[in-house]
Amino acid sequence: MTEAYLKPTAADLAAAVQVADREQAAGRFENAIGIYKAVLAQIPAYVDGRAKLARALFCLRRWDDAWDAFDIRFRLMDVPPQVNGRNRDGTPRPIPRSKIAPPPNKLLVMSEQGMGDTIQFARFLPRLLQAGIDVQVVVPQKLFGLLRTLDPSPPLLAGEMPSSVTNVEHWTTMMDLPRLLDLKEEDYLAREPYLRADPVRVARWRDWLEDHRGKHKGPVIAIAWRGNPQHKLDPKRSARLEDFAPLAAIPGVTLVCLQINATEEEIEGCGFKDKILRPDPDFDSGLDAFLDSAALLQSVDRLVCVDTSLVHLAGALHCPVDMMITNEWPDWRWLDIDHENVWYPTMKIWRRQVGDADYAVIAARVAASLGKS
Repeated sequence: MTEAYLKPTAADLAAAVQVADREQAAGRFENAIGIYKAVLAQIPAYVDGRAKLARALFCLRRWDDAWDAFDIRFRLMDVPPQVNGRNRDGTPRPIPRSKIAPPPNKLLVMSEQGMGDTIQFARFLPRLLQAGIDVQVVVPQKLFGLLRTLDPSPPLLAGEMPSSVTNVEHWTTMMDLPRLLDLKEEDYLAREPYLRADPVRVARWRDWLEDHRGKHKGPVIAIAWRGNPQHKLDPKRSARLEDFAPLAAIPGVTLVCLQINATEEEIEGCGFKDKILRPDPDFDSGLDAFLDSAALLQSVDRLVCVDTSLVHLAGALHCPVDMMITNEWPDWRWLDIDHENVWYPTMKIWRRQVGDADYAVIAARVAASLGKS
């Protein structure tokens, strides 16, 4: 007699996910993928499991599978993207999404979730124009000034102003562009700067640095220690200003604070406040974001920070950047590669290892490497 098939219990599936998580954390991604798939066969609607599966696929650099699995991000959004056109009689008409090559002739591209995501994937927009695609791009209006430095730059629409679009056949997202353009991993690397800083602002901030550095004539390092506090991984991604003390110990160093929401208490309370320069309160203010940051990044020796939108800005400009990240579930895009990455040739990744007390340990490694360069 055939034994009855025993369906796994909720406790069994939870235990399996814990094993898969441990396998992924240990870098055994194939094992993790097998377990996640087995769990998802029982619980197809398990959103976190699908997100973890996508991350494991990215870490194995199985790009096509990973991009497909990454569609789970729409289930994690409060308001997933939706695009409607208008029929001749004025009634709304849903416009289909396109994510597989070849791209359609008339295309609307939607920005992704964060400012850093948009900056990272904006590198692919000129390829659409060069291919003769009639493209319009929806992004936060604060990024208009920065993205207009793309060459060529597409028409930009403000994401804050929802409206029906015209002359569009399909829509896609920026993270769909690698598949839509049929790109391979070697095509992802930004081999040339794809964004530009305003020369007038660059000159102004270089003069500001010269006027304010005083006796400190060593390297000039921009720093940022916090990301988006609303991000669910922010407690692991963000550091403290005090963690940058090893950089402050570099002889003659000047630290330039690019932490946009830094408080006076943080600056005044750290033991190396005399090494820190903080731009004026109107820094990066106004309608456009990042224009002052871009100019200042062109004026310093390098950026050292945690995983924030600034690393994407620095990478897009080809400014040297040392990014410090936790090794506990770092973002999918940084894969499982030490030091290097597939996106930015001027970026070096420093991972916080198990047993490291805090980010100061990584900052000490960064400082030591700068002393050898």
